Amino acid sequence: MNGNSNEIALNKLIVLLILREIDLPITTAQITDIVLENNLINYFDLQQCLQELEEAKMIIKFGNRETYQNTEMGLKTIELFFSRIDDAVISKIKAYVSKNKEKIRLETQVRSDFIKKSDTEYIVNLKVIEKDIVLIDLSLNVVSAKQAKLICSNWENKYYQVYDQIMSLLIKQ
Repeated sequence: MNGNSNEIALNKLIVLLILREIDLPITTAQITDIVLENNLINYFDLQQCLQELEEAKMIIKFGNRETYQNTEMGLKTIELFFSRIDDAVISKIKAYVSKNKEKIRLETQVRSDFIKKSDTEYIVNLKVIEKDIVLIDLSLNVVSAKQAKLICSNWENKYYQVYDQIMSLLIKQ
């Protein structure tokens, strides 16, 4: 039992380290890619870690895409227990982040979310951010959660087409 609880604690430290090194809000899918590509944590243990870290308020999850980042408590925890992570694991994480941070950053720049105003009113917010510059920030009022979810999903997959069409229409003479 003690070995298992030590392994769970180590896995949590690995997740906290990944989030610290990336220093960007990243999605569940991105975290999963990092740990599986580097053979750090198995999928099911990762899901458990994310849930427990969130419950312990060491990480925070926000937005429609379930984006995570460290809280102050998470950052302090990784500082305190950093030495418990094997040097080879630290090197793997740092090398991966160094090689892939820009790609991950670009992936996180398309954002969509919605809030419920009433039973028949939802506000959908869509953004594209490039190098800390907001290219487009669009808010739409829709009548159902189903519509809001569909718009968010389509934005994630087609934002560049929508952005191009809006720009074309607006700069035509």
